[in-house]
Amino acid sequence: MTWGKTGVSIGVVLALCGGLGGCATIAAGQCVDWVPLSPAEQEREASLVVDADLQPTDRTVEALGRYRVREAVITSVRKGHAPDDRIDVIATSDQCTSSGEPVEYVDGDPLAEPGSYRLYLTQQQAGGAWRLVVPGAAERLDG
Repeated sequence: MTWGKTGVSIGVVLALCGGLGGCATIAAGQCVDWVPLSPAEQEREASLVVDADLQPTDRTVEALGRYRVREAVITSVRKGHAPDDRIDVIATSDQCTSSGEPVEYVDGDPLAEPGSYRLYLTQQQAGGAWRLVVPGAAERLDG
């Protein structure tokens, strides 16, 4: 059976769950089954799209798991309104998470390396950080 654009649209609608846009929860545990989004869909779903220089911090935030916080120094706002010229950002995990435990990623944290990125973001409730709208919703600009 082929889902096509209708299936993706239905998946995106179903994916708006508990403040985690772009996902559908799995009944057991704290696992999220992310709906794959094209770059155009990532931009549409994001409430904030920015180009920014990322730097690591020594801080973490708890959001269904412990996330490393990056400081984003915004160089350009492409969509939405940035609350400041610096924001905290976390990379949405593509794995099951456990409160209090560090999150994991299949191919590693997409924001692990400092540098310039285009970030497709949504406001995270816990800790006031912004998070990638779906795992991997970041483009490296200087790499």
